[in-house]
Amino acid sequence: MAKQGSTMAGLMDGFSTTITQGLRHQVPLEAFVREYVSMRFEPSGLTNDPEIKQATSVLDYVGRRLALDFLSYDTRVEFGVLTADERVAKELQDSVGDAAWTDMIGLAMSAPTVTSPRRG
Repeated sequence: MAKQGSTMAGLMDGFSTTITQGLRHQVPLEAFVREYVSMRFEPSGLTNDPEIKQATSVLDYVGRRLALDFLSYDTRVEFGVLTADERVAKELQDSVGDAAWTDMIGLAMSAPTVTSPRRG
């Protein structure tokens, strides 16, 4: 893709110009990211980017990189695009959150029912 004058390099130049023009005309970045993330075609696979270990296509990688660089955490969560540290923290939080919820349900089910004494 990096070869000077290659077809892919030309396509990527055109693609980047299109993104730039869209943003200049107030197309929200989220619209681009929504379309590109998870788009599948070759080339795909592992990347050298520590935050994006694998991409399903060049456009998937570009969408993820744009999201990581310019979108808020909450927006990125909607798209499933998180940094490596955020993924670890979210997995830890989700697993602890599930365990805590399960423990609360179990505790509630095992606790004796407290009733007020009958007056007679």
